[in-house]
Amino acid sequence: AGGTPYHRSGVFPSSHVLLSSFGERLGHLDEAEHRYIAKMFARTLRRLATSCPRMFSRSLSSTSLAPQAPSHLEASEGTSKEATKEYASVRPLFRLLLIRHAESINNRLYKELCDTGRANLWDEWRHADPPLTEEGWKQAEQLATRLERNPDLYDFDGRGMRISRIYTSAMHRAMQTALPLHRYLKTATEVWPNIHETGGIFHVKKGILRGHTCNQIGVEFAGFHIPRETIGERGWWRGGSETYAQMVERAEATKLTLFDMAQEIDEDTTIALVSHGSFLSALIRSLTQANCAFALLNTAVTCVDITDPRQSLFSRLYS
Repeated sequence: AGGTPYHRSGVFPSSHVLLSSFGERLGHLDEAEHRYIAKMFARTLRRLATSCPRMFSRSLSSTSLAPQAPSHLEASEGTSKEATKEYASVRPLFRLLLIRHAESINNRLYKELCDTGRANLWDEWRHADPPLTEEGWKQAEQLATRLERNPDLYDFDGRGMRISRIYTSAMHRAMQTALPLHRYLKTATEVWPNIHETGGIFHVKKGILRGHTCNQIGVEFAGFHIPRETIGERGWWRGGSETYAQMVERAEATKLTLFDMAQEIDEDTTIALVSHGSFLSALIRSLTQANCAFALLNTAVTCVDITDPRQSLFSRLYS
């Protein structure tokens, strides 16, 4: 983790050594040796699959339409397809699409203040629960249409997977980003307050703030499922400002909830979480045990495959 060659290449040291050895020797083996190595390679992949979720990170605003296959599945002499099938056949796959919200008015404001040397005004001028900008709405629409028209953007290994459920933070900008996804994908969408941004809803001059109420959400985001046990008539936020340490604990709790979901599936499943940059960075660190931060652009999508919910390691980080 954290800057080692294996972190950058995205494979564990043991598999790195194994595949390097294959690459150096395949050209000098007879047919029987090739078959033996292919068999051992497939067995190794099965073992990796039961202990490591796979992870790919990418932004749909990029020009590339789909991530490439992980390099550690690309064996020489025609063994890659067979090895990939061996990897995929172990147990049902739980695929997470972690989506950062589109551009909010706070995103625009912060950039303008920094560009003009007035960053000291940020705390006073920021919006406690900002909506999207006009550009943000365009980004959200583009994200939704691309996922609807090009499912291979996330079903890049040809499993026939489709997004079965969308979860969104209860913050305004996240729900607004989720709305076009809900409409275009015609997928059940649920508000999940626990995946809100670091700090919660607060402002230095506005006292206790509670966020959107269940009625407000029901009017603006008709069709969203609202958990009334956590979102009431006074809003969903407890008031005040959450500390960074509290956010990290919340990310760890969210990971465990996702692992519980993964334990319950009996077929390949894809869900999407619409959340926030700082929180998603902490969640990805928790999932991968990586010793680094993850900078996510607006509407960036990070794909995490969980094949064994008991483990929080990863075998590939693709960006």
